[in-house]
Amino acid sequence: MPDLAPDIAARDTGPTGLAALRLAARLALRDLRGGIGGFRIVLLCLALGVAAIGAVGGLRAMIQDGIADQQRTLLGGDLAVESSDPLPDALSRFVTAHGGRIAHVLRMRSMLYAPHAVANGTASGRMLVEIEAVDAAYPLVGAVASTPSRPSGQPLFADTDPPGVLAEPIVIDRLGLKPGDVLRIGAARFRLAGTLTHSPDNAGGVVLAPTVMMDRRALDAAGLLQVGALANRSLRIALDGPDMGRSARAAELARAIARQFPDQGWRIRGVADAAPGLTRTIDQVAQFMSLTGLTALLLGGLGVSAGVASWLEGRGCTIAVLRCLGAPARLISLTFGLQIMGLCGVGIAAGMAAGLLLPSVGVHALAGLLPVAPARTMAVRPVLLAGLFGALVAAFSAILPLMRAAATPPAALFHDQGRRPGLDRAGRIQTGGALAACAILLGLLAEAMTPGHLFVAGFLGVALAAAGALALAGLGLRRLVGRMVRHMGTEHGVLRLGLALFAQPGAPTARLVVALGAGLAGMATIVLVEGAIMAQLRDQLPRHAPSFYFVDIQPDDLDRFDSVARAQPSVSEIRQLPSMRTRIVAIDGVPAERVPATPQTQWALRGDHGLTLSATPPPGTQLAAGAWWPADYAGPPLLSLDAGLAAGWGVKIGSVVRLNVLGRSLDFRVANLRTVAWRSLQLNFAFVVSPGLLSHAPHTFVATVTTSGRPDQDAAVLAAVTDTLPGVTGIRVADVLAELGTLVGRLAVALAAAASVVLASGGLVLAATLAAGWRQRVATAATLRALGADAGQIRSIWLVEFIVLGLAAGLCAAGLGTLIAWLVTRGVLHLPWTGAWTDLALTLSGTLVAMIGSGMLFCRRALRAAGRTRS
Repeated sequence: MPDLAPDIAARDTGPTGLAALRLAARLALRDLRGGIGGFRIVLLCLALGVAAIGAVGGLRAMIQDGIADQQRTLLGGDLAVESSDPLPDALSRFVTAHGGRIAHVLRMRSMLYAPHAVANGTASGRMLVEIEAVDAAYPLVGAVASTPSRPSGQPLFADTDPPGVLAEPIVIDRLGLKPGDVLRIGAARFRLAGTLTHSPDNAGGVVLAPTVMMDRRALDAAGLLQVGALANRSLRIALDGPDMGRSARAAELARAIARQFPDQGWRIRGVADAAPGLTRTIDQVAQFMSLTGLTALLLGGLGVSAGVASWLEGRGCTIAVLRCLGAPARLISLTFGLQIMGLCGVGIAAGMAAGLLLPSVGVHALAGLLPVAPARTMAVRPVLLAGLFGALVAAFSAILPLMRAAATPPAALFHDQGRRPGLDRAGRIQTGGALAACAILLGLLAEAMTPGHLFVAGFLGVALAAAGALALAGLGLRRLVGRMVRHMGTEHGVLRLGLALFAQPGAPTARLVVALGAGLAGMATIVLVEGAIMAQLRDQLPRHAPSFYFVDIQPDDLDRFDSVARAQPSVSEIRQLPSMRTRIVAIDGVPAERVPATPQTQWALRGDHGLTLSATPPPGTQLAAGAWWPADYAGPPLLSLDAGLAAGWGVKIGSVVRLNVLGRSLDFRVANLRTVAWRSLQLNFAFVVSPGLLSHAPHTFVATVTTSGRPDQDAAVLAAVTDTLPGVTGIRVADVLAELGTLVGRLAVALAAAASVVLASGGLVLAATLAAGWRQRVATAATLRALGADAGQIRSIWLVEFIVLGLAAGLCAAGLGTLIAWLVTRGVLHLPWTGAWTDLALTLSGTLVAMIGSGMLFCRRALRAAGRTRS
C-alpha cells in the first residue's frame, strides 16, 4: 500500500479528525478485497440472535396490537358486569338511565344430545357443550358470523318451534349433525339452525367445551337454569358517542355502578381488561421465548468475540506493516473498527430482515389457534430494538480483541503473529470503560424492550456474571492442571502432553471454557425450564383421578343420582358435596383488588370460586394449621381455606375473609388452613365453611364418580345418569386430560424448537472459538511432528485436552444452568422447581460428545495443514 504511506505518516501522531476517518475507510475497504471468509461465523451468530429476538417481539406485538384493536369487540361493549348470581333489574335501569345500551349474556355448561341419541337413548351421540344464551340486543359491538349467513338486519334467532341454536363446527363434525336436526339440551328440544363460525366476544376465556349459542328466552323456557346451577351472567354495556373520551366515560360509569350497588361482589371489566387470560398467556410465552432469543444472542456475542479475534489475528501482518509505517493505535482501531462494524451490520441487517418476515409466518401458522386476529402490519419497533441490541452485543464483544489488535507493536512483523499482545495500563482503563458503557447501554435497552419489567435486565446481569464465573473457572482450571503436570512423570506420555498443552501460557483455555460452558449452560437452562413447564402439565398429572365430574345435581335428585350411578357395574366410588359460588370481597378489611397478593395467587382474588359447607373434615383433608370446628358447631361462620392461597394473601388463623354468596357479603373467620392436592383432581374446594348460616341457602351438589376407565363402560354411566337426570352435566376427566395431552405435545414441539436455536448458537460459538486458535493449533502440530510425534499421538494429545475441557465446562454449565433455571422458574414463570436431572445429564453428555467430535474433526484439518507446512 505505498500510495497510502504518506498519508499514514503525515505527522508523528498520524492524521486526525475527518482525514483520519477517510484514511481509515480507504484502508478498511482495501483490506476487504481479500474476502470475508473468516467472518461468516460472526455474521451467522449475530443474524440468528437478532432474528430470534426480533421475531418473538414482532409476533408478540402483532398479537397485542390485534387484541388492542379488538378490545371493545372482545368485551362486547365498553363495560361488562359479571356475576354468578342473577343481576337485578335495577342495575339495567340504572345503566340505561346513564345513557348505556345493554345486552344480557349467560354462559353455562350442559349436555347436548344428537338426533340418534334423542331417538333411541343410546350412549353415543352426546357431548358436553358451553351454552351462550343471548338476548335480542346482542351483540352490541361486532357481529356474529354463521353458516348459512343471515341477511342484514334479521334477528339472530327467529321464533321457531323448536327454538333454533348455532353450534361450533367441532360439535357438528363430532356428532355428524346437519342443519335442521333436532337436538336435546337438558330436557328441552332445539333445532340446529346453522354453524357458529365466529362470535365477537368469545376470546381469552378458558372453557371446557365448544360453544352452542341460543336465545335467552329459549333457555328460560327449557328450564335449564335451576336453582344453584353453575352459570355466569354478564351485562354488556355500550356507550354511544365519539370514540374520544369514551374510555373515561366508561370508567366514570363503572365507579357510579360501584357506588350505587356497594358490596355486591360483581366483577366490572373495562376494555383494557377485555381478554386478561389471553394477554397473560401471551406475555408468559413471550418471556420464555425472549429468554431463548437473548440466550442465543449472548452466545452469539461470544462467537463474535472469538470470530473478531480470529479475523484480526489473520490480519496481524497488515497491522504490523501499518504500525511500521507510523500508524498510531487509534488509526488501527478506527480502520478495523469500521471493518468490523460494517461486516457486523450485514449480519444484523440479515437478522432484522428475518425478524420482520418471520412474525407473518408465525401468524399464519397460529391462525387456527388464536381467538383474535393479529394485526397484519409489520411490527418494526421490536425489530429495530433487536437490531440495536445486536449492535451493542457486537460492540461489547469486539472491543477487547480490537484494543489488543491496536496494541500490536511494529516488531510483530518479525515474530509469531499468533501471539496476543497485552494492553498497557491506559489501554486496560480505556477497554474497561468502553465495556462498562456498553453494559450500561445494554441494560437500559433491555428495560426499553420490556418496559415495567426487570426480566431482561436481570437476565443480562445474570448472564454477564455467569460469563465472568466461567472465565474465572477457566483460569483456575489452567493453573490447577499446570500444577498437576509439574508433578507427573514422563511415563504418562500422551496424557501429560495433553494436559501440558491445556495449561501452557497463552493457551486459549479460559476462552474455550467460556465458549463451551456458556453454550452448555444455555442448553441446561432451557432443558431445566422446559422440564419445570412440562412437569406442571404432564409429569404431575393425577394417577388416580376420578372418572367423572357431575355438576348441577339438585338436592331433591341426589338420592336418585346415587342409585342410578351405583347401579352401573363399573362404578367403584362416589363422592358428593354441596356446592355454591362465591366471590372474595375483602380480606381483613382490605378490598380484594388491593390485597398485596403474590403473583401465583393474585388470580384467585378475581372471578368466582366454588364453596362447600361441611360439619366434619371432607375425606382426604390435611390440616396445615388450626383445628376443625366441632360437628355440632352453631356459632359465627367459620372458614377453612387452602393453605397455598392463604400464604399468598397473608391470611392467618383468625383473619376475616368477606365473601359474597348469593348476592350477600358475609364475614368468615379463618379457623384452619388445609393442604389441598389440586392435581389429584379429586373433589376439592378452596373454601369450606361451617354449617349454620348457609345450610338452608339454595345450592346444588357436585359429585365425582370413579369407574373402571373403559370407554364403553364410561359411556354407559354417562348415558344412564344424564338420561335419568337431564339437568345434570357430566364431564369425563379422561377427555379433559386427552385435550391437555394434545396441548402438552404442541408445547413440547415449541420448546424443542427453542432449544434448537440455543444449540445452533452454541455450535457456532464453538466453531468460532476453535477457528480463533487455528494458527496456534497448526503451529503446535508442526512442532510435535518435528519432535517425532505421529498423527495418532497428536490426535490423542488433543483428545485428552478436549475431554478435560468438556468435563470442566460441563460441570460449570450444569451448576450455572441449574441456578439460572431456578431463578427463571421461580422468579419469572412462578412455577414449582422440578429438577429434570435425567434430561439434563443426557442433554449435556450428548452435546459434549458432539462438540468433542466436532473439535477433533477441526483438529484433523489443522493436522493436515501442519503436514503441508512442514513439507
